[in-house]
Amino acid sequence: MADSLDEIEATLSDAIDITDDERAHERLEHAREEIRELRESGEVDGERADDLETRIDQRLRGVDERENYEVDAMGAARSPDDENA
Repeated sequence: MADSLDEIEATLSDAIDITDDERAHERLEHAREEIRELRESGEVDGERADDLETRIDQRLRGVDERENYEVDAMGAARSPDDENA
């Protein structure tokens, strides 16, 4: 478990550079769980934790969008004449 929100914030920064979507997703979900554990221990600034959780949600959506874009691009490459490609 992370000892502070600073450590979790560093994890978020590292997650940006991960190109493997599954690993990025796992790291972000783990950061979310660490925030939850810090909240339960009562040793956390609630507003800052809320901000970090919002950033995690945004990055998770970004990873999902990246995955969807790659799948759509692959479909277009396979069927370039398809009007839905």
